[in-house]
Amino acid sequence: MHNKTKTIIFVNNDPPAVPRPGPKPGGRAVPPHLNLAGLPVTTSKRFRFRTRILTATATRVNHVHSNVLRLRLQASFLQSILLTVLGYLPCAIQAWFESLFPEWTLPSQLILKKQKKNWEEEFEAEKAAYAKLHPLQGIIVPRLFGELHYDNTPALLMSYIGGACLAAPEGGMLELDEFRRLVRQALTALSRFGVLQDDAKLDNFHLTDGKVMVVDLEMMTNEVQEPLTDEQLKFGVECEVDDLAKGYEDTQYCFWEDGILSVGGE
Repeated sequence: MHNKTKTIIFVNNDPPAVPRPGPKPGGRAVPPHLNLAGLPVTTSKRFRFRTRILTATATRVNHVHSNVLRLRLQASFLQSILLTVLGYLPCAIQAWFESLFPEWTLPSQLILKKQKKNWEEEFEAEKAAYAKLHPLQGIIVPRLFGELHYDNTPALLMSYIGGACLAAPEGGMLELDEFRRLVRQALTALSRFGVLQDDAKLDNFHLTDGKVMVVDLEMMTNEVQEPLTDEQLKFGVECEVDDLAKGYEDTQYCFWEDGILSVGGE
């Protein structure tokens, strides 16, 4: 038995291909950061991370999260030498070196998340969540390389996962059943470590390599703060899936109504 799929096509001002029913009263609007007027400003920055001075271009990821920057690192001569030498060594030694000096094996693209003003508690909560979810780093959540100071502000340096934000048109092309399945997989993986995502918004989830990853961990419920039973965790996951699916369906409709996406045949 084959699942039916729909093809969603980006359009400019063309009329939508297939009518869809309107949103229910009280439906969610398209997130404000999807107004793409204007481009993020890119600047060149130098800052220290552990034993290394990093030089990078920094660009805001969107117009809402001004504290989150996408970095493109400039490779240094010393790093090139170290990586060349490491390439000749056994994998065990490479892993040992990377665990002690992650700053010298960083990928070329990174995400830097600065602490928001007066958000000290949330910043500490996000660090604790990354520590608790360490086995899921690079799989369901980004990899956390460490903490540093950027423009005199505490910040976290983490992997750039790419993919498409589920609140953006590029991430709005899933069938609802597939959306539910992928989001449920991600949230269930978090729940196995006693963690629930309390800030379950579409822009905190990215579709990457055929799976959904969670990119914002500062608003989490975990069993250290508030012990949760298996039943509570399962119920919490299903409630979050339902809320996100409602928002996803409404957002898809908004994209269709605005002529950003159209729905093709079956």
